[in-house]
Amino acid sequence: MSKPSDSNLSAGPPNLQVRHKNTEAVFTGCVETVELDDGYGLCYPDTPAWEEKLEAFMSDWRVGSPNMHFSLRREVDTHRVWLEITGPEGTKQFVEGARYMLTSHLNPAGSLMFSLRHGLRFLTSPLRLKPDFVVIGAKKCGTTALYDYMTQHPAIAPALKKEIYYFNAFHGRSQYWYRAFFPTLFERMMAEGRTGQPFLTGEATPDYLYQRECPERVRHLIPKAQLIAILRNPVDRAYSFYNHNLRAGLETLSFEAAIDAEEERLAEERERMVDPDRENGFAFMNYSYKARGVYMDQLAKWADVFPGKQLLVLRTEDLHADPEATLRKAFDALDLPYHAPSQFRKINTAPYDPLEPHVRRKLEDHFAPHNARLAEFLGTDPLW
Repeated sequence: MSKPSDSNLSAGPPNLQVRHKNTEAVFTGCVETVELDDGYGLCYPDTPAWEEKLEAFMSDWRVGSPNMHFSLRREVDTHRVWLEITGPEGTKQFVEGARYMLTSHLNPAGSLMFSLRHGLRFLTSPLRLKPDFVVIGAKKCGTTALYDYMTQHPAIAPALKKEIYYFNAFHGRSQYWYRAFFPTLFERMMAEGRTGQPFLTGEATPDYLYQRECPERVRHLIPKAQLIAILRNPVDRAYSFYNHNLRAGLETLSFEAAIDAEEERLAEERERMVDPDRENGFAFMNYSYKARGVYMDQLAKWADVFPGKQLLVLRTEDLHADPEATLRKAFDALDLPYHAPSQFRKINTAPYDPLEPHVRRKLEDHFAPHNARLAEFLGTDPLW
């Protein structure tokens, strides 16, 4: 993968946001998809407006992802154009994961069907459940896979969508807006009467762990909820987050330059914010490569509010190496028997170049004292 420029720190969010919006429009605006042997085909109306969007999309992505191939194929008789994205192993999963994330998580209002479903559910929201559990993070640590596995349990009903962002981005809305994402009391009563087993529901928003205002907000609405955090080697997490941002058009620096510039970026953002303590501006959400990996500081805020038994901490590496044992811990925390999912698979994976050894060593040195504090807090050997 080609390296972005190290000298583009001054290129502010607006241009990046324009590129991100175009990426979002392309992934969410297709009218049909087809799975190819080594990628995906996405179909659009053959119009000048869509041609402009698709050409800009391919131009941006060819720079950041040279191992992936982008081409347009027109169907003259149907007046449609296909964007075909192919490449090495992982390309198919990446496209599938990106479309799922953008349509289901980032831009639900863009889907009329979703808006109608949520609007109808809002009418019955006083009769709907509050979540029994919340996967609070961390970002790029496998929350999608964990939630997918958990919600295949017959006693767990998924929310209308995995990531709701209620306790950070949408906390200004009422609890009934939030509850509209969950099943009704009647569904619980019927399910428990039919099976004789508990009926639980929950959501998974990975930004909750990082944002300091979330613990008190969660405690206020759902004080008895089981909280689950899944953590990954912070070096690998940071690099995965960086590559995600690079593909989404949110990052212009090389990885080493980005981690070196992080403190400056966050400080500049803090100066612009009305409430600097909230740390929810553009830079905090997108350039917090190192900050999000200092897990102990984040967990401490949750531990101050919730008793230890309500906060389960899992490892991403364990979920990959021994998913059954990791899932057993999650189900045990919910007082549920183990249930094997239909299959264990990687979700939201995408190929990228290996991390340069000297950059890895730099980050390992940075995270070492924080990882030691985390191990002491959890009463375990060092996790990484």
